[in-house]
Amino acid sequence: MNTRLQTKAFLPRSHTKKTRRFLLPSFVFSSCGFVGGLLIGLACIGLSGCGTTRNETATAQPAAPAAAATPKLDENRVTLSAEAIKRGQIESAEVATQSFAQSIEAPGRLAFNEDAAARVGTIVSGRVTKIFATVGDTVSKGQSLVYLHSHELVDARAAAAKAAVIVADKERALTFAKSEAERTERLLAAKAIAQREVAQAQANIKAVEAELAHAQAEKERADEFLEHLSVPHDSHDDIVISSPISGTVIKRDVSVGTVVTEASDLIHIADTSTLWAIAAVPEPQAATLRVGQSVALKLAAFPNARFSGRVVYLGNELDPATRTVQVRCLVQNVGRRLRPEMTATIVLNAGGAQSIVAVPRDAVQELEGAQVVFLTRDGGTFEKVAVETGREQNGQIEIISGLSSGQRVVTRGAFFIKTEFQKAALSDE
Repeated sequence: MNTRLQTKAFLPRSHTKKTRRFLLPSFVFSSCGFVGGLLIGLACIGLSGCGTTRNETATAQPAAPAAAATPKLDENRVTLSAEAIKRGQIESAEVATQSFAQSIEAPGRLAFNEDAAARVGTIVSGRVTKIFATVGDTVSKGQSLVYLHSHELVDARAAAAKAAVIVADKERALTFAKSEAERTERLLAAKAIAQREVAQAQANIKAVEAELAHAQAEKERADEFLEHLSVPHDSHDDIVISSPISGTVIKRDVSVGTVVTEASDLIHIADTSTLWAIAAVPEPQAATLRVGQSVALKLAAFPNARFSGRVVYLGNELDPATRTVQVRCLVQNVGRRLRPEMTATIVLNAGGAQSIVAVPRDAVQELEGAQVVFLTRDGGTFEKVAVETGREQNGQIEIISGLSSGQRVVTRGAFFIKTEFQKAALSDE
């Protein structure tokens, strides 16, 4: 029997055509025998099966993207169960207009209250030997700050001692002049001298009294100068420089060994319990302001805090470049949280009132860097809406845009809803 015909008859019918292209010429089967031909045929069937599997897999791949077509939930809404709403103590109310006093908002900055600040200097020249305070230290009035060695201390002591000697000498001269005047009185009574000598003795008394008064004045001046030098009890050769006020050291210009003069500033001290808020108010609005009226301050460093103060000074002239008037306010620095050179927005009452849309302060939350409120929807659903806020009065905050009267907004429990939005955002990630 022909070897090629035998091999073809052995193969299944379904694979006869598919494997025909893999069959080798008849001389191969003739040389290898029936067994070799059978093995080659089986190998060809396996290759044909693998090729069919690859084609089927490639045909099934385009169906995978169907899973990505699932629609996303609304990121601006969250739905809570009745139990969650109760747990979060969520309450809502309709947005309504309220009467707000008209105000002026002016940009400004904080500064040291110069009425409660001091620059500590010296009345003599010398060299610094000791320093007892540095920047940031709190000092009290009369506290020692710097020891200063000065040759003027020696001169002052010598001048005081000399003045004391001169006063004592003039006092003795006055005693002698008075005794001489008494003696001339007795001699005049005995008609031993002329009246002219008695008058001369009285004139001598007055001259000595004038010299004594001058010497006493010089002694007082020398003693007072020596007293101002304030020699410390633990250093006979140094002068002590003391703090003139209670406050905080904000700057130090000297170190040990620095040579200073009467024109030198040694240490700067300020009482930061009060600060100045300085603002530039436009000319039309400045006309409505007055000294003593209350102001409110908003600071970027404390967005949820409000500070109060009062106007203490209104500028006497306009800035020709900006057409504004300088307004200075005194601000109470409770807790020492405020610092000079902080930027601030100063809110001044301009008189009158206006009707605006406002909600409770707790209704506004910060979420993803924006100010938002939560509107109530049916079925326990809450929708976040971005708003632009403005002034605050009596626990209410002005809504410039984003809300309108009649909408129902969450007034209590807004923070709870905010956390639910944050949880939903994390789960999506």
